Amino acid sequence: MKTKHILYLYLSLLLGYCTTEFINYSFFYVYILSTVVYWATLSLADFIFIKIGHPVLSTEIRVHSGKREVGGDIARTIAVILVPLVHFFGLTFYYSTKFDNTMILPTAIRWLGICAVPLFMIISGYFKVNSGFTKKHYFAIIPLLLTHIFISTIRIWVDYYFHGENIDTAYILDRLLYFKYGWYIRLYIGMLLIMPLINIGYKNIGDKWKKEVVILTLVGLNALGPLTFDVVPSSWLIFYVFGYYIIGCYLREYKVNINYLTGIVGIVFILAIVSVATCIHCNGEVFDWSFIGYQGNSGYSAMVTVFVSMLIMVMCLNINFNNKIVAFVFKSVSLVSLEMYLFSQMFDGFVYKEIINNNVAFCNSFSKILVLVGTSAGLAFVASWLKKGIFSIGRIFVRKDKL
Repeated sequence: MKTKHILYLYLSLLLGYCTTEFINYSFFYVYILSTVVYWATLSLADFIFIKIGHPVLSTEIRVHSGKREVGGDIARTIAVILVPLVHFFGLTFYYSTKFDNTMILPTAIRWLGICAVPLFMIISGYFKVNSGFTKKHYFAIIPLLLTHIFISTIRIWVDYYFHGENIDTAYILDRLLYFKYGWYIRLYIGMLLIMPLINIGYKNIGDKWKKEVVILTLVGLNALGPLTFDVVPSSWLIFYVFGYYIIGCYLREYKVNINYLTGIVGIVFILAIVSVATCIHCNGEVFDWSFIGYQGNSGYSAMVTVFVSMLIMVMCLNINFNNKIVAFVFKSVSLVSLEMYLFSQMFDGFVYKEIINNNVAFCNSFSKILVLVGTSAGLAFVASWLKKGIFSIGRIFVRKDKL
């Protein structure tokens, strides 16, 4: 069996699990039958399109031009915009709102927002797969830490001056040493330290199909648990980090070809069926973190997140155009994606202050989602480039001192 049919099986299990919410009959009967039907349909469609010369999914060796890849900038831009998007749901009482049919669209957008962290992990694998045990690699932690300290210091001052927080030594240490303002930075530093080891392991796997088996194994260990009632064990849940990273390594080596329309329709369909199923499952109740995902990692390892993140990354990497203005826009966001991630939550404190203080109903806030998320992202972008400018001036003075 080709590895892509296992991928189809994973998707079928997700769709089958969601289908059980639509059909009021024996859960296991509906689950097994619908999963088989989805799997057979996907496999048959794949076979037919191959026969007519238009395969749905194919791979080839990726050729790198040596120039800056606009696809990587687009992927980073999407990922960093999804950060304030997913924050929106945590700050507007989405998780305490009882579900009805009006929650279908918000839930779809919420699942899209969850893809921010997985996208960053895939991007890391794509760009760091060739990193080794070198000073250059490990010294990259220094500017990361300096950025964290600089922005966290600003945020501590903002908390004190604008939000009336009682700032003491414990508060400062919690933000600076324990990364309270940016848990992903703490995770990423750990990733940086072991990336050379993972890279050696990946490059020594050998055959392409073996690398695909490793990816499918890691995805299975982290995403199949909720869909198989933990028949597939969830003991290695933190491995979702490595799963996404190795997906990025794989995409660096192999170009995955998929029609853009097929990819977009696939994302919309997956988000739609999962969101409708979630609303049926949670009808009259609040959001169930354990539905098709694990509350322990906020759904980052959920099967829906895996497929949507992979499709976004694959389509971004396949984008190639010569419009310098558009490329510059994406590059300008990509260059400050780290800073925007750290700044966005600070501006959330201002953007959502009235909503939180007045306990505004989620449905009223959702109608303003574009304005709220756009404002937070825009302010973070401006602040990030100001920080970039300050650091650039600092480097100039350091060079002068050395002279």
